[in-house]
Amino acid sequence: MRRFPVAAVHVVAALTLACGTGSSGSSAAPPAVCRVPTPALGTSSAAKTLAASPGRCGQKSYAWVSSPSLGEVTASVLHETYSSPPLGVVLAAFNVAFTSPLHSVDVDVVHYTTQDRGQLLTASTEVAYPNDLDAKATPNVVLLLHGTAGFTDSCAPSAVMQNRILAASIAALGYVVVAPDYLGLENGGKTGFLHPYLVGQPTAIASLDAVRAGLRVVQARSDLGLCATTEFVTVGGSQGGHAALWVDRLAPYYAPELTHDGVAATVPPADLEAEANRALTQLVPASTNLGALLVASSDWYGTASRLSEVLVPPIDTQLYDEFHTTCSPGQSVKDATALSQIYQPAILSAATSTAGVASDGTWGCIVADNGLPSTSVPRAGAYAPSYGILFVLGQDDTLVSTPIEEKSFDALCANGLPLQFLECAGAGHIQTTQWALPEIVDFVAARFRHEPLDPSVQCKRGPPVRCRGELGLASDGGVPAPDAATEASLDAPAD
Repeated sequence: MRRFPVAAVHVVAALTLACGTGSSGSSAAPPAVCRVPTPALGTSSAAKTLAASPGRCGQKSYAWVSSPSLGEVTASVLHETYSSPPLGVVLAAFNVAFTSPLHSVDVDVVHYTTQDRGQLLTASTEVAYPNDLDAKATPNVVLLLHGTAGFTDSCAPSAVMQNRILAASIAALGYVVVAPDYLGLENGGKTGFLHPYLVGQPTAIASLDAVRAGLRVVQARSDLGLCATTEFVTVGGSQGGHAALWVDRLAPYYAPELTHDGVAATVPPADLEAEANRALTQLVPASTNLGALLVASSDWYGTASRLSEVLVPPIDTQLYDEFHTTCSPGQSVKDATALSQIYQPAILSAATSTAGVASDGTWGCIVADNGLPSTSVPRAGAYAPSYGILFVLGQDDTLVSTPIEEKSFDALCANGLPLQFLECAGAGHIQTTQWALPEIVDFVAARFRHEPLDPSVQCKRGPPVRCRGELGLASDGGVPAPDAATEASLDAPAD
């Protein structure tokens, strides 16, 4: 089965062996006194209204919990140390330039407190941070959001060393990197329900609480003499790009004590409604990924017993079982040659109607409300002049539709989002994030320098360009590009 690619760096075994394990840090650094702000929900009338009734699409009523325990670290899963030379090789593989010396990095995987549908529960996250910065250093935070990795706790991305190396490589540039596993993907956990795939609210909430947890992880390392700031930039690819845009949407409502400086979202299925209409009117790789959204979100929305309304039996029960038992589901639909073999007539008919899939009751609501142009949750608050959203597409992406997302870019700009466009020439779905990595690193640094977004490029779409990472070693055979061995989905392109 072809896979839906992860935006992660999978390097050769020699690189992983070059990375040490154990403790590190400057023993001469004075103890740091880090003051982490108390978690707080937004206090505007719009924020209070959303917090009091965030349920959508027929869910049972619930309210967000306001608790000082959000982001509290509850357990440690592992601790590793990576030296800077192999991390430099990873960055060089994607043509990421660095003028300052790279840092040695500690990586912790921890459990932390977040919430879901009005209840506190735990999730897991990676936290990577330099262990050799000057005393009293104040590194900023990069929130790194992964692509599709599976749908149950056994599929947690933080359990894969290559994913930890990716976080460590970015942290080697001088950042604290927080890479959450998302709800339902807890490393060593027993969540009890499927990860709500492509559902914006639970993923954004768990991600924002992961940032809170990251601040506390650094706070606990008083021996290093550094304190992370509350400023963060979000970076995500594929499903992670969709999640990154949802962090932009919900951060003012859910975590106003943090300062969000911007977003880099690569190949995001931002307009889920338009992507679904395409997936239900022509058999394309995304046709079965829409099934992933409907099945994986069914535990969260309470629609698991109704999957036969949209999926043809016995596929409805077969897929639901597969999602609970393997990180690579999709066997029951791999040989489908027609949409009617997967989907019920009602949802297929809705997709061809004037109103599109959004007209199909609960199912249409789930799709539309998790699309950024069509969601019922408006963006709150004003953007700082330096805030920006880098929106990256691939010219040859056969999974996420580039023409659809170009229109999505225009629609989000019309709604007031400060977007900057980049389309990597010749890049498929996997390649886009790889090839755009140098541009992403530069964009993140500019946001932390509080540089105003260039008005000459804001909300202006240009032609595809050759992205700088295409010139790296990963493109000419020096270091293997990421394979998709840990990526799970129903279908995907070979690009």
